[in-house]
Amino acid sequence: MRRRTLLGGLILAPAASAALAQTPQPDVLGFVPDPDMVARATALLERHPAIDTHAHPGRTYARSLAADSASGDAVAFEARVVADMRAGRLAAASFAAVADAAVLRPTAAGMGVGRDFQPGEALALYRRQIADLHRVAEVNGLPIIRTPEDLDRCVGGAAPGMIVTVEGGDFLSGDPAGLLAARDRDDVRIITVVHYRPNELADNQTAPPRFNGLSPAGRSVVKEMARLGLVVDMAHAAEPAVRQAMEITGGPLLCSHTHIKTAAYDHPRFITVETARAIAAAGGVVGSWPSGFGGSTLKDFADRIFALTEVVGPEHVALGTDMDGNYRPTLSNYRQLPLLVSELLRRGYGEGPVIALVGGNMRRLFRANWTARKA
Repeated sequence: MRRRTLLGGLILAPAASAALAQTPQPDVLGFVPDPDMVARATALLERHPAIDTHAHPGRTYARSLAADSASGDAVAFEARVVADMRAGRLAAASFAAVADAAVLRPTAAGMGVGRDFQPGEALALYRRQIADLHRVAEVNGLPIIRTPEDLDRCVGGAAPGMIVTVEGGDFLSGDPAGLLAARDRDDVRIITVVHYRPNELADNQTAPPRFNGLSPAGRSVVKEMARLGLVVDMAHAAEPAVRQAMEITGGPLLCSHTHIKTAAYDHPRFITVETARAIAAAGGVVGSWPSGFGGSTLKDFADRIFALTEVVGPEHVALGTDMDGNYRPTLSNYRQLPLLVSELLRRGYGEGPVIALVGGNMRRLFRANWTARKA
């Protein structure tokens, strides 16, 4: 029998005790954790895979950037975050390369493009970042997720899985021919079609439109991604592009980190209720995003999850933390995951919906795309 720890008159598993021991002050969380619920949440996460659909754990992309880029002075710290993943019982996460990172600059309105890519630069940046991710996986003992079965085997954070992801299809330069190598050589399984740079594939949410959705090249890329079984992620894409991608793929897609627009807070990176419901109606998944846009505490993130679930239903909500690449995150550390789950349970979200939220819905989406591949 493993050792258990006495805390506040309650017998808690060591992970639950650790979660409480490192709990931020209530004014940061927005609630006082219930020890019973933390123990229940930790046990749930040990049994059911929790998956982060979009993240940059440890900020690996910073290793490949020039000193003059927006994040060129950022420090990568993967080992620390992997320890956090284990402590928080996270089973797997998207480790996202950032395809346009070298050309982005902060602007008054947020992140924007500061310069053009040089010839061949986008592909070279992609290759460096992918090589970095594979090294991180090897050094930290992270299994790379290639199949749904790989994802199913990651439980409880003992050996967190890495889903190799690329945020932005810029490395393709509009040519879908590069997707097969990305899948089979580089182990990429998720591609966010467009990021902050308006690329050759699609309009994004934060720049004036050029294509009224997807470009002809974007249509070809999305179609080929579906053929290869890759997850199409339309976070950051303008809403016409999201709807066109659904028409082209005919299957479920991902919008990995966003929230619904509301009268109280209408941010450019959020999506309308109509688009969220359309994604759900096609079997897709929307990742709830703990950004500081319109929130400041972990309670605010829980509120956001309830609000998104009200719109799309519990079968279509996932975690999309954008860890280590997020703006003033309301979930800032994977060690807080049991605390979030505990608060959802305490407020009546329900164990079944929680299991679906933390990983079940993403597992279903991943499997649906992979088993539908034609090559």
